[in-house]
Amino acid sequence: MMQFYVKNLLCISLICLLLSPGFAQQDTSAKEEEIDFSQFANMDVPDGSKRYCTSKVLGLSPNKLISIGYDYQFGHQLSNTDPYASNTKGSSDIQSSGGVRLLANMPLLSNTKWLINMGVNYWRNGYNMSNIGNANYVVNQLNEKGLSTMGLNATVFKPLNEKHFILAFASADMNGASNLLNADVADYLPTTKVTAAALFGWKPSDRSMIAFGLSRTYRPGAQGIIPLILFNHTFENKKWGVESLFPARLAFRRSFNPRNLMLFGYELEGNSYAMINRSSNPAYNNLELRRSEIRPRITYERAITDFIWISAQLGYRINYNFNIDKGDSFRVLGDNTPYYIENTLTNAMYVQISLNLVSP
Repeated sequence: MMQFYVKNLLCISLICLLLSPGFAQQDTSAKEEEIDFSQFANMDVPDGSKRYCTSKVLGLSPNKLISIGYDYQFGHQLSNTDPYASNTKGSSDIQSSGGVRLLANMPLLSNTKWLINMGVNYWRNGYNMSNIGNANYVVNQLNEKGLSTMGLNATVFKPLNEKHFILAFASADMNGASNLLNADVADYLPTTKVTAAALFGWKPSDRSMIAFGLSRTYRPGAQGIIPLILFNHTFENKKWGVESLFPARLAFRRSFNPRNLMLFGYELEGNSYAMINRSSNPAYNNLELRRSEIRPRITYERAITDFIWISAQLGYRINYNFNIDKGDSFRVLGDNTPYYIENTLTNAMYVQISLNLVSP
């Protein structure tokens, strides 16, 4: 019953936002997010001093210092075959899944030579299952515990001169088939996942930033190394722009006025989740669920006050990986090594709503 009310509340809120008068309002005035580069303030230097570029690009969507949101996925199905339980075929209709998403991102150091931000996050994804058939280990774990992430991250922007910069990002996440907040966190500390990225780039103007680099990431589910292309750009008409860290995410931005904008794009979202064995079967020791999904989406963001924005997102979750490996193995793109347990998760529509405290 609770899921029914949440579902309807999310849908009604989204419809109200999209039909609000501010959505259709247009204005020719300009308005001045793993990495959001509009989060750093402009830096002024005295005349005669060496000048450095900033990480700010004019026109970007507002940076979220604190975000409180809820992600809701509509009905889909889960099925698998467990070769370590007499090939038990497990299945379930997932009525809905989702949970809260909490983010905080604050500046630690900000001057002309260094910009350092620290952040924390908590994501929850619970499963409301029905019609469970031959519930095996994987189905039971997800139904009873769901998936959770708790993490710390840091972003470092180092300007070299007026045009060039180095950008680095690192995060440490505890991910598990558990609520984490109600579990023994020490069980998950040894399975902490570390993500890191480094890029070198330049700023041809205040409206544009481009950089190239590499990332050690779990977005495809298993750990891997992928190239990155950062491109943030606002066109001269100030109505359209691009916000991209390809292939992790890409969005085209349409600004209606300084307090209303829309984003059209996608994000590759994923991580590896420890499944602590609570059974007596040693076959389930050291298992990790490789969750990865592609999310094409439309996002509408609107200012309630100068510092408080609301965001409504409508999209389609396309499953890329939901299989299980033994241990934290490394997989390159195109790796056809069989998984320890293979799961089938169908795709689903989703909505996401958040209330955000943004930087000025």
